[in-house]
Amino acid sequence: MNNDPQPKHTISSYHLKQHELVNFLYDRFTVGMAFTLVVAVVATLLVTVELSLQGLQYWGYSWLAGMCIIQYFRYRLKNSYDEIKSVDYLSHEHWKKRFIVGVYVVALWQGFGAAIVMPLISYNLQFIFHAFLLGLGAGAIAYLATSMMIFGSYLVLMIMPVTFYLFWLGTPDSMVLGLMHVFMVGAYFFGVRRMNIMINDSLHFRFDNEMLVNDLQRLLNAVAESNKELDQLSTTDELTGASNFRAFRVGLEAQRLKHISNKLPLTVVMVNIDYYHEYNSLYGQDMGNKTLTEVANLLVGEVVHNGELVARMNGAEFAIVLPGISCEGARIMMEKVILLLRYQAIPHESSKIDPYLTLSVGICCIPVTQNISARDLITRADDALRLAKKNGRNRVEIINT
Repeated sequence: MNNDPQPKHTISSYHLKQHELVNFLYDRFTVGMAFTLVVAVVATLLVTVELSLQGLQYWGYSWLAGMCIIQYFRYRLKNSYDEIKSVDYLSHEHWKKRFIVGVYVVALWQGFGAAIVMPLISYNLQFIFHAFLLGLGAGAIAYLATSMMIFGSYLVLMIMPVTFYLFWLGTPDSMVLGLMHVFMVGAYFFGVRRMNIMINDSLHFRFDNEMLVNDLQRLLNAVAESNKELDQLSTTDELTGASNFRAFRVGLEAQRLKHISNKLPLTVVMVNIDYYHEYNSLYGQDMGNKTLTEVANLLVGEVVHNGELVARMNGAEFAIVLPGISCEGARIMMEKVILLLRYQAIPHESSKIDPYLTLSVGICCIPVTQNISARDLITRADDALRLAKKNGRNRVEIINT
């Protein structure tokens, strides 16, 4: 069995533009079909009145029924196209050929139907039928002008059967009418060439504009994504994955301004790994980095929920912003972190207070005013951390004044 992936189509600009032209034909099909059916119904009603005098009224009804059947299958074709026209790769030649076949069948049905009925109707009604045929040719300009081949073939197949019939009669009147048909076909064809160029250029320009807009949107999305990644890199500590000092400074200032307006205390926490320098000296830098990351993950996992921020400041020190959390709440949270680290039992044989890795924590929890800066909050938290170290480490100390 051949499991090789199917080759992908290379979608060229030419293909996409042709797709746009095919869309133009199918999008306007329903209105064109309705116009054709209205003319067909009116023509059938007119001709049936005269044919009924000859007992041939079923001719008109049969022709109308045939036209309805043709348009029904064309309408199903249009619905099938609508279901798949949004796919990335569309065989525009395939769908264009199917559309052309429908146009040819309609034109032949109209042309030969008119040619067959001409000898059976009055002279005045014949003139009306000539006007109908020429009117259908003019109306087709609005729907088929994107393709000179389709429009020209529609004119020829619809009008030429009646034209041949007129020349076959050979009377002066019929010859004049036949020449008028030939002239009108030529006038329609050459007159619509300029419109064909304008419509195709308009569709191509619209396609090019849409492509430019899509390319610009993709570029903007790529730039936004790059900026997002750069912003994340600029605010993230590369080693631990926690926020860095820049993110901490920005986040703390934003929370400070918010707490000035609501007059609530803001809690800032400083965390330090006890005897980290000695830990590095004993176990090596790689193990020290691994341990730093484990502590950062523990802090982020236990602290960060809604607006909280954990950042690595320098070395083995972390800073935490806890908006909306009281002094007691912060104390309980950090004692839980110390306990969880104890459960991990990370050996620290060079520690002077415990055989396992421990943390010292300083908490600043004070009401924020215009006179209290972010630096003041950090200084008080540092003072609390130094107090924790002075009082024996592996503990939590609070400053709330």
